[in-house]
Amino acid sequence: MLALVDFSFEFAGRYLYRKANWHIKPGEKIGLVGLNGTGKSTLLRLVAGDFELREGSLSKSNDLSIGFLNQDLLSTHYEASVREVVLGGREDLVKIDREINEILVKIETDHSERLLQRLADLQDEFGAKGGYDWQAQADKLLEGLGFPTAELSKPLHLFSGGWRMRAMLAKLLLMSPDLLLLDEPTNHLDLPTIEWLENYLKDYQGTYVIVSHDRFFLDKTVNRIAEVAHQQLFHFKGNFSSYLDQKEERDELMQRQFDNQQSFIRQQMQFISRFRYKASKSTAVQSRVKMLERMDKIEIKDKETRAFNIRFNIRQTPGKVVSEIENVSKSYGDLRIMSGASAQLLRGDKVALVGANGKGKSTLLRMIYGSESYEGKVELGWNAEAAFFAQHQLESLNLKHNLLEEIATVSAEYTENELRTVLGCFLFTGEEVFKKVKVLSGGEKSRLALAKTLITQANLLLLDEPTNHLDMFSTSVLAEALENYTGTLLFVSHDRTFVSRVATKIWWIEHGKLKEFPGSFDEYNEWMKTREPIAAPVEPEPMATPSPAVSVSNDSTLSKNQIKKREDDLHEAEKAVDRLKEARKKLEWDMASPELSSDAEGLQKKMDEYQILERELKQAQSHLDACFELWMETQD
Repeated sequence: MLALVDFSFEFAGRYLYRKANWHIKPGEKIGLVGLNGTGKSTLLRLVAGDFELREGSLSKSNDLSIGFLNQDLLSTHYEASVREVVLGGREDLVKIDREINEILVKIETDHSERLLQRLADLQDEFGAKGGYDWQAQADKLLEGLGFPTAELSKPLHLFSGGWRMRAMLAKLLLMSPDLLLLDEPTNHLDLPTIEWLENYLKDYQGTYVIVSHDRFFLDKTVNRIAEVAHQQLFHFKGNFSSYLDQKEERDELMQRQFDNQQSFIRQQMQFISRFRYKASKSTAVQSRVKMLERMDKIEIKDKETRAFNIRFNIRQTPGKVVSEIENVSKSYGDLRIMSGASAQLLRGDKVALVGANGKGKSTLLRMIYGSESYEGKVELGWNAEAAFFAQHQLESLNLKHNLLEEIATVSAEYTENELRTVLGCFLFTGEEVFKKVKVLSGGEKSRLALAKTLITQANLLLLDEPTNHLDMFSTSVLAEALENYTGTLLFVSHDRTFVSRVATKIWWIEHGKLKEFPGSFDEYNEWMKTREPIAAPVEPEPMATPSPAVSVSNDSTLSKNQIKKREDDLHEAEKAVDRLKEARKKLEWDMASPELSSDAEGLQKKMDEYQILERELKQAQSHLDACFELWMETQD
């Protein structure tokens, strides 16, 4: 199907691959794994044709169709509806459908045999290619990925990045290319949608390559592993767990072969040294010298990972009840998130908050931390001290600091060695610790903010998607450290391997109530399979029904003026976000000017403005999300 032979590729001044080889065969379901920065996404771009190969060869059939899901798709602006964008995955059917509609208009005045025959031929071709199931198939894919049917006619550009990525995934799945390339497809999916995608890919007839840090997902979806390490590709049969076993066996075998060869070489070198100057042994000596020169030396490469041993300590021991949630309710306008929810976090609990997106998981973390308003009571217990990690924590980073200086602001108790170890766990090694915070990418800032949160010595950690920007190795290190953490932990994560390792209790939100399962994630999943579904409580009927009105999803009614107001609020919120983004772009341009680099006072002023602007943009984006949720209800 496709072959990369003896290829090398250099990026940003260093080689990612040297004389590597990769053959992709029809029907293979491949997981592409390796540490961050080893070149997995770059390799997908080489296969997709986004990058040009200068060393080695890439061969593939001329008619090979390739579909590539990557994070760059998030920046594309689509005016078309969600359904129209996804239907565009079948360009052949789009073209036929357009021509059929054009002919249907023409035959109102032109009844020629030629035109009627063309229409019949097109309709036959349209049916043969599955055109009459085309829209139903697109809707089925979108609904499987979490889109309600009522939202499919809305413009795609109105949706957040995560939802746009889901639409792009649906488009590729509808396209059903010969070779499907998926770069972190689960990044923007919740657990129910990840499970749907797993089941879909099990029955997928084509060939695909998946880059993912989700071990559980790879175990369910692949039958081959290609590992990127030491500028090479290593190939294994089976899923990810099988690969780990095979790799361990291979490493042990290679180590034994290396040790045996080294022992043999030492013996020969001793013989050579002992008899080098004896004429009677000169032939035997020369024979051994030539033999050693011709010998294929076994090389044991150093592991690309290092052993890290970190602990997240607590400053003080709290009381038995670390946090009390009592009769809490929360709404965004007409959207009810929680109603009379109650729960307790006890000392030593490690609780995973699971469930579909939009159910209020992140909202609950903010309520416990004290940064979100609500009705009811949420209190921290005696001596309880909370630390919170979420994406908005990036705003608190000091852009002037380097990484080492920034993480040192948490506490003076840590040595530089200890801080470097912590940064290493979050993929910052060597001279990278001296990079300025202002030059970090969004993912790098997220990792730095997470590292700062975890070393605060707080006895209550609230973590919202802590593994989003970590590779498997760093996720494993984090999981081990949290297993040994003596404080209390409440976290949201869609990484099932991470949840399985860390969580001792499971929380979820059901019909506005907080539910608890007192066991591991695996036990919770088994219990959920046998559990009878609980019906939603029946809301009391309103005393009176306004008129004129329109029904909405939560069984309430809205007047036309109320609907119009929601629409106007949404447009105003969108404009506010756009204005702030433009202002941020201009400020970033100003900060990059050569003149400002020598003006320390001016640069500091611009940095302060930038931090204020980031906070305003975060608030505006939250307001836009709330307006969008309310507007969507009017479209049901």
